[in-house]
Amino acid sequence: MSAWSFASQVYGSAWSTPAMRAIFDDAPRLRGWLEILATLADVQGESGLIPADAARDVASTCRAIEPNQDFLCGLEEDYRTSGHSTAGLIAAIASRCPGTSGQWVYYGVTVQDVADTWTMIALRDAGRLLRGDLTRVADAASAIAGTHRNTVMAGRTHGQQGLPITFGFKAAGWLVELRRHQERLGQVSKRMEIGQLCGGVGSLSSLGPNALEIQRKFCERLGLRTPTVSWTASRDLIVEWAHLLVLIAGTADRIGHEVYSLQRDEIGELREGQNPQVIGSITMPHKRNPEASEQIGALSRVVRANAAMLAESLVHDHERDGRSWKIEWHAVPEATMAAGRALDLLASLLGNLEVDAVRMRTNLEMSDGYILSEAVMLRLAQTMGRRAAHELVHEAAIEGKRNGMALRQVVADHPATAFLLPDLDRIFDLSLQAGQCAAQVDRALEGDVQDEAIKPATRHR
Repeated sequence: MSAWSFASQVYGSAWSTPAMRAIFDDAPRLRGWLEILATLADVQGESGLIPADAARDVASTCRAIEPNQDFLCGLEEDYRTSGHSTAGLIAAIASRCPGTSGQWVYYGVTVQDVADTWTMIALRDAGRLLRGDLTRVADAASAIAGTHRNTVMAGRTHGQQGLPITFGFKAAGWLVELRRHQERLGQVSKRMEIGQLCGGVGSLSSLGPNALEIQRKFCERLGLRTPTVSWTASRDLIVEWAHLLVLIAGTADRIGHEVYSLQRDEIGELREGQNPQVIGSITMPHKRNPEASEQIGALSRVVRANAAMLAESLVHDHERDGRSWKIEWHAVPEATMAAGRALDLLASLLGNLEVDAVRMRTNLEMSDGYILSEAVMLRLAQTMGRRAAHELVHEAAIEGKRNGMALRQVVADHPATAFLLPDLDRIFDLSLQAGQCAAQVDRALEGDVQDEAIKPATRHR
């Protein structure tokens, strides 16, 4: 049993994907740490910093250890006793090394060297997963935008019907926002993927006269860039990652909340795809709750909360402050897993979204034409100016609603607007009053074509 929902055997699937958990769980994290220590021994042995035979023994021992449940329990017990996050791991490796080679385990490094290096490797892998999920979501949004390019619906502001738009236009807005996240992820990834091998205060004093070369080889073999200067107290990279997750999860939440709102019985324009096995309510069998939309919202809140926590690590005492960077061990995995699960849910949500175009049209018509007041005002403004036209239509609309009249009838009957009779068919044609929504959809979809055209050249470089 786990008290942490993300690790719960029963409920864990709500908070992360199996692929994300496979990065951050105890066993894969320890395998990552062991490979880092093995690589360190390899490089130190080659440089002559530690005996070559001992280096080979340490590296082979690290790579032979399987962090099974017994091994993890041993580390747990040692941590309770020592209060040190890696003392037990060092002892466990050393005890398995032949002869005296165990004396050279973890030579010249500190906890943050291993932890930060592993974090960058883990986030590199997590970034690849997020990139794939963003592509799935963007593809789904693109398909919706194209399919519903001309599906007219009410555009709403302040929770009220404002002007006609198309559902494809709404989805195109999602698509372009998702593309920006894809671009941001690429930019952030270039700044990350950087190793950490700098010692206790970042001076590399424990790695001898060839320290910089050892550092370079160590990072290179792990597929990371060499840091220009130690970043033990510079946590901007981690905080930037967290706030990128805030943006990504925030978009997922925005889209999910739109589905949540438009699925309400009173609106009924969208609906999450039906899964016969999903139970909406134990007590109300008829209910079809927006489960995915709600869960995306919950996951996004988890991301935002952890990002706020990580922002506190920007301020360090001197060269290292455990209060600041140790919180990353909790917040970075949780925020990353939550964002990954939010995108995974969103991809399924959009891929199976049910769109009720008839209900969208019906809801538009429920306004009795008042949603087209702008079109009436702008036509009047051509002869009397915008301000006068606004005042006239505003007063006529109040009077018309009070008397239960449709706006078209109000315009036809009002002495100051009767001259518009020849234009009323065009003004009150909903399909003609969505402005440039369809054209903006086309521009968004052209971006997909341009992106495809760029990809081969990008891969070639």
